[in-house]
Amino acid sequence: MKIFQKLSNNSLPVQWHHILFYTLLIAIIPHTGFYFDLNKDWPRWSYYAFEHGLSQIYNSDTNYMPFYLHGLYWFGKLQGSKELIYANSYQLKYFFLLFDFGGAIALAWALRKYYTIKFAEYLLLFNLGYLYCSVIWGQLDSMPTTIVILAIICLFERKLLWAAFFGTLAVYVKLQAIIFLPFFVILLIYQLSRKFDKWLLVKMIGISVLTQLWLLSPFIWGGTFWNFVKVVRESVGFFPRVSWHAYNFWYLVIKQDPTLLNDTLPFAGLTYKKWGFILFFGSSALVFIPLLWQTYINIKTKKLLDANYYALLWLTAATTATLFFFVNTQMHERYSYPAIALYFAYALISGEYALFALISVAHLANVDGMNKYFGLNPFKPEYTALIFGLILLISFVKLFIWAKNLKNIYTT
Repeated sequence: MKIFQKLSNNSLPVQWHHILFYTLLIAIIPHTGFYFDLNKDWPRWSYYAFEHGLSQIYNSDTNYMPFYLHGLYWFGKLQGSKELIYANSYQLKYFFLLFDFGGAIALAWALRKYYTIKFAEYLLLFNLGYLYCSVIWGQLDSMPTTIVILAIICLFERKLLWAAFFGTLAVYVKLQAIIFLPFFVILLIYQLSRKFDKWLLVKMIGISVLTQLWLLSPFIWGGTFWNFVKVVRESVGFFPRVSWHAYNFWYLVIKQDPTLLNDTLPFAGLTYKKWGFILFFGSSALVFIPLLWQTYINIKTKKLLDANYYALLWLTAATTATLFFFVNTQMHERYSYPAIALYFAYALISGEYALFALISVAHLANVDGMNKYFGLNPFKPEYTALIFGLILLISFVKLFIWAKNLKNIYTT
């Protein structure tokens, strides 16, 4: 009872109703998911690590980053046998779901002074699009997303040692988290401009190094480190298709099925992959202009970060995540997931929920359109792609208006 009394204290981010709802989801969560991951590859790698040791898991055919492989190793240890590892592989969903809750609660808690609605976290936790990847599909996308969110929050609030830990950890959960590196750099430059502390910087580097050693030491001592390096090097071309069921830009501009086209084939003078990179990096450069400009003004005028800056930060991050999914090749149907939480953060601060609603619908239409668990999307993929395109159009308009207002303020 004392534990529940403590959790009912409003000064703590985790409340009794969070635990109750998590427990309810655990009780009703389907024991099925994406077969090739949940019932084949993951239990196979877990058993390989159980049998040969974590240090040897990169001698299997795994192509995952170290953090999750640590998790698979301990999952196998807890199960204790090959039969139980395979029979209970669905329980990995419980672990993923913790990060869904962690992301929702962290955002609601960190941004609580910017909004007035009660139980804001349940806008995510009752959101089928947000929970689908963990609860139905059985995928780990909530893990890197939540860790990136924690890193951004810590940087904004100048908790730089924690930011170094979470920022490093995010990349070792999923390599795609590297697209958020510019946000870490921009916020770090601002924070160091406010108060430069060389020893703090040294400590941050030290924490980053120690985090990497913690994750990589089993493979360094086990002689499989270069197998890990090979996984990282080959990750970009591991699924060489124009799209892996991501209903994005490519469904709108080509007649063929993008899932059947190799992205190294030529398209309008360049390969599909190169066009994806050009579109992403070119568009991202435009997306970052307002944030870079606002950061420069804040540094020059010694202005503290405020709600306006925070809203711009989350909108820029959400737009970047959506762009990454929309224009790049080799995208899976789940890769728009991070944008849901990022647009949610923007909505809480700005009070504008349209983009959050649209991305929730578009993501759900894509993942269930491919998985067909609920049969919620009977329409052609092109229609879902148009929703993603609309989200980006609205985001660009908002960012353009932001940049225009900054120009007017700065020139007057």
